[in-house]
Amino acid sequence: MMAYANKAFDAFTIKLGRKIQELREAKGYSQEKLAYLSDMDRVSIGYIEQGRRSPKLSTLFVLAKQLDVSVADFFTGL
Repeated sequence: MMAYANKAFDAFTIKLGRKIQELREAKGYSQEKLAYLSDMDRVSIGYIEQGRRSPKLSTLFVLAKQLDVSVADFFTGL
């Protein structure tokens, strides 16, 4: 049962990362620019977008603010 939960979470994290990337690109920002505006490392942005890192809620709030979206927008359509 736990293996399924981990796979489901991994799939969710990948979808969330793709959504963040989509919103970043729609804003015309590079990973470097979003990282700078969010006081984060570019590698961290890349890992989040690739689904290799699960962002904390506080990170989602910072990213949403810089992308001019709501945190809920990250989850729309997932």
